[in-house]
Amino acid sequence: MYGYIVGAVCSGGAAWYIKKSSKNRKWYEACLILTAGFFLAAVLWQMDKSTGNQQKIARNLPGQGVEEREYLVDVEGVLEEYPLHVQAEEKKLTRKEKQEYLERAKQELDQVISGENPSVDHVSKSLYLPKTLQDGAVEAEYTFSDYEVFDPEGNLTGEVDAPVLAELTVELACQGEKCLYQFSVQAEPPEQSVEERFVKYLKEALSAENQKTDAEYLELPQKLEGKKIIWKEQTETRSTGGLILGAAGAVGVILAEKEKQKRQILARHQQMLQDYPEIVSKLSLLSGAGMSMISAWERIALSYQAGREKKGGKRREAYEEMLTVLHEIQAGTGELQAFENFGERCGPDVYRKLSSLIVQNIRKGAKGMQRLLEEEEREAYEQRKARARKAGEEAGTRLLLPMGIMLILVLVLLVVPAGLTLQI
Repeated sequence: MYGYIVGAVCSGGAAWYIKKSSKNRKWYEACLILTAGFFLAAVLWQMDKSTGNQQKIARNLPGQGVEEREYLVDVEGVLEEYPLHVQAEEKKLTRKEKQEYLERAKQELDQVISGENPSVDHVSKSLYLPKTLQDGAVEAEYTFSDYEVFDPEGNLTGEVDAPVLAELTVELACQGEKCLYQFSVQAEPPEQSVEERFVKYLKEALSAENQKTDAEYLELPQKLEGKKIIWKEQTETRSTGGLILGAAGAVGVILAEKEKQKRQILARHQQMLQDYPEIVSKLSLLSGAGMSMISAWERIALSYQAGREKKGGKRREAYEEMLTVLHEIQAGTGELQAFENFGERCGPDVYRKLSSLIVQNIRKGAKGMQRLLEEEEREAYEQRKARARKAGEEAGTRLLLPMGIMLILVLVLLVVPAGLTLQI
């Protein structure tokens, strides 16, 4: 066992060191799983280890059943680790202890048998007839003198119009010791509220009306017991359900549309971030070749447009925004304003930064612009690599859930049989 604990500590320390030093994440996850395996091995070893030479088995109390154990028996010169199933019967009681159990069972029965009724002298609901008493030490069997009033389970068999007296005999048994316990139970009509009584009278009036011969119509009573009656035919109202369904559908459509827009914005954002290093690289290359910033911008945008028209390329949002800048300039918008609008429309901060660099270049000239573009290009590619690493780590993290589920299944497959064997 101590070897397993040492292994768990060592592998856990290795996982901590790998995580701290930002090394390969796969090794970190492997060390964590290995640590869990060492701890599992230690737990299983502790559960499975032999308890030594036992001398006795504690018997269960009456009513708790048989205690079962599995042993490996060693007999000098005869048996070696022979598997043997041993059953220890529950504790046997003396005659006096049995009689005490029976007396306590009678007292317990007096307290619980009435169930929801006030007492056994006023029974209008089902009786409670427990099969065992005194925590299972005493068994009980019930017999009624009149099964037209009560069934064997203690339920009333029908409506009781007047009080009816029945005898209940209970046979109590405790480890072979038996005794009979008898008492009277009086069934009574259930108490009725004012509403229940009036409904009963109303049903009787309708029944009497139905017995009339040669009547083409059933006359609904307009007055009963001095009370005026108003009859309203009950119809099914589904308008509320329709309204709720309509409202739920409308909310669902709105939420779905918002979620769709959110996904589209996120996809656009990610696509533009993906294209940004390429755009900055092209601007830096053309600018270094001697082209002005406006000319380089125009060449990149028109090259994208031509490629898409001839080859049917995929729409790229960043290049479409570059074309929009050219269209605005052609429509009379100032260059400074057009590039400022570009930064606002794109969304990601890197494009606002690029817009700011171009506006600064237009205002102050091209001095130092090449160096700024080269620095921005290096930074953009570093950010792109960082995003790629992050995406890889997220993919690895998503794999942890199925790996965790598999580990739990392995634990269950190993621990549950061991627990059942030890009667845990």
